[in-house]
Amino acid sequence: MLIHLQEVIAFVRAALECSVYVAPSDPGLSYDEIMAVGKSARYQEGELHDAILQARLGHFDNGRFKPDVQSLHWDIFSFDEDPEYRNFGAFDALYDEFNRLIKVLGGIQAKLERRVLVERALARGIKENDIQAAITISLLTGQLAEKNGLLVRPHGRVYEPLPSQQAQRGNGIRMSNAKRELAYPLVSDIVGRRVDGRQKRAEPLDAFADALMQLGYGHFRLWWKQTLVELDRSDAASFPTSICVMAAALVEGALTFVVKHAQSKGLQTMGSKTFQEDPRRWKIDDLVESAAKGNESAILNAATRSRAESLIRLRQRIHAGRMLSEHPGGAPDLRPEEAREARESAEIIVRAVLDWLDRYPPEAAKAP
Repeated sequence: MLIHLQEVIAFVRAALECSVYVAPSDPGLSYDEIMAVGKSARYQEGELHDAILQARLGHFDNGRFKPDVQSLHWDIFSFDEDPEYRNFGAFDALYDEFNRLIKVLGGIQAKLERRVLVERALARGIKENDIQAAITISLLTGQLAEKNGLLVRPHGRVYEPLPSQQAQRGNGIRMSNAKRELAYPLVSDIVGRRVDGRQKRAEPLDAFADALMQLGYGHFRLWWKQTLVELDRSDAASFPTSICVMAAALVEGALTFVVKHAQSKGLQTMGSKTFQEDPRRWKIDDLVESAAKGNESAILNAATRSRAESLIRLRQRIHAGRMLSEHPGGAPDLRPEEAREARESAEIIVRAVLDWLDRYPPEAAKAP
């Protein structure tokens, strides 16, 4: 297996692991969520798809992919990794409760409702998310089982020594887990989008495809996605001009598709008289200038407008007449870092458009 693919698989596994820490009562990640998290980490769709297939991941009952327990050290508390998102005190509280029940009632009769166990941990000062994560991890590793809504120890044995005691007996060597550290905030963000009303996709260029539906331009999703796929597949070192052109096309598209919406809201932004003419006469320069106007209703602030104008200058390299005017001695070579910055500018500007749409949400979509 190629080393790079192993790296992507390690990231996917780390992301699924982090889903348990972030949402222990609703763990796992869907295919689309893995894609969103992976793209935020700068992996591409094809390699993420291959990693999912090669990792041979299982599924939870909710249909989401589940962590590969065999690749983790969840029930080995003497294995010290950094960062460590398990709360050993939460595991202590969990097993301490079962040890007490087993000693009093015997292993077969030692049963406890999950919600009761959680409440007892809360009374001990443990955070709910931490005790829920401890329970879910213990279920996944087979240290606990759930029968008819009750938690039990499968073999009815006392758990000794407690996790915090095991940790104290470790060798003191901390192993860095960079993939886990990278994945945690990205997973936290994408899981939060399940319930907080934000766009389901963390990546702005992906998310705008969904916004097209809300704006009544769903029939342009294919154009948007095809342009984005070509942008994603272009290498900055080999095709810097292509990247700049496609990045600018997406920015121009995002601003074009919100013109009618801004006008329908009676906002000052996107109010240029040019936009009363046929859209084929609209220019990206006018779109950017108009998007920066409108005071509170403006789409672009000074920083995003500056980025957009820099992107326009790079995009104009495809116009020989403009180059002849601006660079009579010959246009300077386009460097890979300029192409990467163009892509980044597109993300920032489209994110600004999405944030503006959150402030001025469309009504039920109607075809324009």
